[in-house]
Amino acid sequence: MKISFSGGNLSEEHLLYAKQLGADGLTCTATVIPGYTENRVVTVDELATLKKHIESYNLELLTFRFRPQDTFNILCNPDDRDREIDNICATIRAAGKVDIPFVYYNLTPWRSLDNAWSSIPSLPTLKEGDLSHGSGPGRYHLPSGRGNADLLSHTSTRAAEDMQNVPNEENAPYGHISADELWDRVHYFYQRVIPTAEEAGVNVGAHPNDPPEPIYRGVEQIHNTVNGLQELVDLIPSERSGLLLCIGTLHEMGDDTMAAIEHFLQQKKVFQVHFRNPTGTVPAGYYQEDFLDEGDLDMHAVMQLLHKYNYSGNIDPDHAVGIAGDKDGRIGFAWELGYIKALRDVVTKG
Repeated sequence: MKISFSGGNLSEEHLLYAKQLGADGLTCTATVIPGYTENRVVTVDELATLKKHIESYNLELLTFRFRPQDTFNILCNPDDRDREIDNICATIRAAGKVDIPFVYYNLTPWRSLDNAWSSIPSLPTLKEGDLSHGSGPGRYHLPSGRGNADLLSHTSTRAAEDMQNVPNEENAPYGHISADELWDRVHYFYQRVIPTAEEAGVNVGAHPNDPPEPIYRGVEQIHNTVNGLQELVDLIPSERSGLLLCIGTLHEMGDDTMAAIEHFLQQKKVFQVHFRNPTGTVPAGYYQEDFLDEGDLDMHAVMQLLHKYNYSGNIDPDHAVGIAGDKDGRIGFAWELGYIKALRDVVTKG
C-alpha cells in the first residue's frame, strides 16, 4: 500500500511538502498539463515530462485524474460525446506508455460543469454559525468538529430548503436525467474505454456519487449504492475495470460499510482509496466529514481489511478538516497523512 497526495500544485514547495510528510507519490489532475483545458487530451511526451519532474523529488506518479468536466458530453450531451471518449482513450493509452498504474474519471453529471451554486444571489441567508456555503444544496462548512473545527456537512432537509430558493435551471442544470438514460450513456462509454484500458495495461475507474443522494440536482444517481457500484464494474467485465473507493462516500450511502469494502476488495476492484471517516449517513438525513479518529468507522479496522486482501493500490488523505489557522488545508492534510501512515505501519509491520 502506498500513500498518495494531491499533485494539483507541482511547485517545488508543494513537492517537498509531500515528500516531507511521508507520501510515496502523487495523484495528479489533468490541469497540471499546460494547455490541457483547451486540448482535453494528453500526449505520451507530456506525461513522460510530468513523471520525470515528480520522480526528481523521489516521488512516484501513482494516479492520473481527469477533470469532472471531461465527461460532460458523455453523460449529458450524447450528440457530442465521441470526441470526449476519443480524448480519454488517447490519454489512457499515453498513461500506459509511461507506466501510470491508475487513471480515473467522474461519472456524476451534476459535477461536470464549474459549480456556480455558491454564487447564486437567491440562496438563503447563512444561518448563524455557518462559515461558508459548500459546493451544492445542503452542503455547508460548519464549526461542528472538536474545538469548533470547520467540517463539511450535508443535511437533506437543508438541501430541500436550498433548492426552493434557487431557479429550477440551477436545481437541474442539465434537465432531469433518468437512471436508465445514465446507464445507457455510461455503457456506451465503457464499451470504448475498458478495451482501451486493457490494451494499455492501465486500471481505470470512477468515484462514487458524492453526495450519494438518490436524486441530486435533477439526476437520478446510479453510483450511490453498493449495488450500483457493482453494476458499474460488471458493465464490461475486465480486470482493468474497478473503482476509486471513497470510504467516506461509501459510508454515507448507509449500507454496511465494512462489508462493502471487503466485498470490493475480494474482487480486486479497488484501485485507489480515499481515506475518510464521516459521522452520519444520507438515509439518516445528516452527515459530516469528521476527523479520522472521530467518525463512525474504525479506521484501524479499515486498514486491516486492506492489508488482509493484499491491497496494492494507493491511499489518499481526503477532504482535510478545518483546523484553526489552516487557510489552505496544509495542516489538515498533514494531520491526515500522518494518521494514515501510522495506521499503515502498525498493520503491515505488526
